[in-house]
Amino acid sequence: MPHFMHRHLPFTALFCWALLGCGGGGGGETAAPPSADTTGPSVSISSSAPGVTATSDVAFSIRFSEPVGSSFSAADVVLSQGRVLDVLRPSDTLATVIVALPADARGTLQVNLPAASVFDAAGNGNAQSVFFSQLFDTTAVTTQVPAGYTLVWADEFETDGLPDPARWGYDTFRNPLGWFNNELQYYARERPENAVVQGGQLLITARRESLSGLPDWGGQRYSSARLITKNIASWTHGFIEVRAKMPCGRGTWPAIWMLGLDDENWPLSGEIDIMEHQGSNPTRILGTLHTQNNHAGNAIGSATQVPTACTEFHDYQLTWSPGEIRIGVDGVEFFRATDPGNGRAGWPFESPHYLLLNVAIGGSLGGPVDDSIFPVTMAIDHVRVYQRSGG
Repeated sequence: MPHFMHRHLPFTALFCWALLGCGGGGGGETAAPPSADTTGPSVSISSSAPGVTATSDVAFSIRFSEPVGSSFSAADVVLSQGRVLDVLRPSDTLATVIVALPADARGTLQVNLPAASVFDAAGNGNAQSVFFSQLFDTTAVTTQVPAGYTLVWADEFETDGLPDPARWGYDTFRNPLGWFNNELQYYARERPENAVVQGGQLLITARRESLSGLPDWGGQRYSSARLITKNIASWTHGFIEVRAKMPCGRGTWPAIWMLGLDDENWPLSGEIDIMEHQGSNPTRILGTLHTQNNHAGNAIGSATQVPTACTEFHDYQLTWSPGEIRIGVDGVEFFRATDPGNGRAGWPFESPHYLLLNVAIGGSLGGPVDDSIFPVTMAIDHVRVYQRSGG
């Protein structure tokens, strides 16, 4: 939010006038030249997936205290194992390094930027070596359709137009009051500008616009859509796969998730976040569970790296069986949770949940919004639900 001065003549200026000799003019002393820059840039390294990561790629952010320009390259990064796949340079003071980890292995990866490996404009190198350690585990169980499961519900998005009303409804009830988590969007109903099937894909598009002419408009400056299967279809257990491509841009918060049918009792009713994505952190995917005992700031979950989440389609997958939930991407599990045995407050996942697809804007996870990104679209190729015979 923008922040909302009468100048006064400095006392030093009045004093100089009185002496008639301050500053320039004949006979005055020449000011000493500014001291030369002899300090090199300091460096910090952080990981986009701190802790254990169960993927083959992970992103590291390397920040410099002053511009280092083209003096930094992939050759400056020293790894204890793995290899550098790519280096992204959003600015002269920031680099994102994508590292491929060893397959089918677990251990510690150390990232090192040696001393004097990068230089500022004055030619000063960084004075100290900087190290960062990252635990990894790429031995995760493959996520695939379990044996004995059959397809019980799907949408392949084969018919152009509005989403199939026999499969999808719209969640709009909070529009007048504003949405949860300080989100900034208005969710439209049956509006192709925000949700439409086209060319074999469902396109959920967020736009920078104020739909003030609609009766339930709550003052929002952005529009989007939130599709749900509530009162149409719900499931207890199963294998769910949603193939999708994320929108990009600071402020977007797309999600593929599930809520218990009695969602008015959230978090007691439970929430399964199969996939959440931050446009401000485009290579990271989140998988999370919310329960009465673990919600909001202490929800249980994990993150994984999907470097092409915004440019390519990926399969986001949930394997949900009695007492256990596993979440994965493209056949690789990155999060697993089991029933802690303390009742519904700790494990509300033995009752029906329905599916939601949406693109939120801003809020607690989306963060500050870059208005230059709009419109932005989450594209969904298919949604498939499999269950063991008998439910």
